[in-house]
Amino acid sequence: MKARFSAVYIALALAFIAVAAAPLSAQEAKPDTVQDARSDSLKVLEARIKKLEARLDSLLAALARGEGADSAARGAASELEALRAAAQAAAGEADQDTTASKGSRTRDLSVLNPEISVTGDILGLYVAPAGEDNYFTAVPREFEFSFQAPVDPYTLTKIFVSYEEEFPIAGFPEEEGAEEAHGGFEIEEGYIYWVRLPVSIKAGKFRQQIGLYNRWHTHALLEVDRPLASVALLGDDGLIETGASFGLPVLSLGPSTNMATLELTRGSNEALFDGSKQLSFLGTIQSFWDLSASSYIQFSASGVYGENDEESLNTGLLEFDVSYRWRPPGRGLYRDLRLAAEWYFARKDFGDPDLTGNGGFLQANYRIDRRLLAGVRGDYLNPYGDGPDFYQIVPTLTWWQSEWVYLRLQYNYLKPEGGSDNHTVILQVVWAIGPHRHETY
Repeated sequence: MKARFSAVYIALALAFIAVAAAPLSAQEAKPDTVQDARSDSLKVLEARIKKLEARLDSLLAALARGEGADSAARGAASELEALRAAAQAAAGEADQDTTASKGSRTRDLSVLNPEISVTGDILGLYVAPAGEDNYFTAVPREFEFSFQAPVDPYTLTKIFVSYEEEFPIAGFPEEEGAEEAHGGFEIEEGYIYWVRLPVSIKAGKFRQQIGLYNRWHTHALLEVDRPLASVALLGDDGLIETGASFGLPVLSLGPSTNMATLELTRGSNEALFDGSKQLSFLGTIQSFWDLSASSYIQFSASGVYGENDEESLNTGLLEFDVSYRWRPPGRGLYRDLRLAAEWYFARKDFGDPDLTGNGGFLQANYRIDRRLLAGVRGDYLNPYGDGPDFYQIVPTLTWWQSEWVYLRLQYNYLKPEGGSDNHTVILQVVWAIGPHRHETY
């Protein structure tokens, strides 16, 4: 009988220690825990009490069959009541802490704010145009504000508000009134996109999926300026329209991944559609091929079609590109090679004759070490109309001071066919703050 009573007291002592330790541990962790952790610990506590109750009931039943059952049962009942009171007190304290936590979260409105990033891009230039006076100048090329956040479990949004100002490249003809058309804040991109779907869907104003770098924001380019053909045929800022985009993976062959994109937008681009604002169509096929653990190659082809004025005259454009990248595993921060080529063919229907233009570029970029990158780009442009062809060589040297700041030195040598040499030297300083600094797109 003494052994039985000893077992009862030992069980009660263990139960009392377990119950007392649970609220203490909850109190100690209170500053660093959240509602879910308290809820889980409360469930564990309830399960432990139920198990002890079952064990105590079996012991009481065994004692009831022996001598001293009444006194043992009364003692066990009082101990059980103490256990229940301690459990209820712990549960009440946890509920109060949870309620307080909920209240503080509701009042903490910063949780609802989007992620905000800001990028600055400043240029200093020495311009030496053929037959004109040389001069120095500085341009606040771009200031970009990025707002990103999940809208709900199914959608996310990105909004980019930017101030851009054009800068001169010696020898490249500017459109009449181009300076007046720039300089001010505007919505560069603002779109919502759906996740967890087999089809990639995007709606709003966005950079369209054409070419290698049209999707890239200006501050993230591998050179200060975009290629001549892109500027002449797609506009200074590239092809940015309002509408909807649909992307779908297509049949893959071997070690490849293929993607088809269809975009329906308002054709407001001045360079391509003369701002007609009629419906335009863009289709793109991209194919990625893994060549090894350190290299891959990408092929892409795009087509654009839309009306360019109120008389239903149309514009068509074809684009082809290929790029290769080598980045050794484990050494990607110190060695990286990119090779790229792109070509455009464009035709505007203005009756008789039609206007045609074409052009493209070749590009190479190599990372010398973690901070220093060197590159070169060669451009060719046959513009609309009877103007001369243009040739340009653009070497660059980029130094990353840190992941927030980089400086770039660039030289543009541009020569119109049958014309004189033009020279431009550019020093670029780019800095960014926020969680999405230097985001490509």
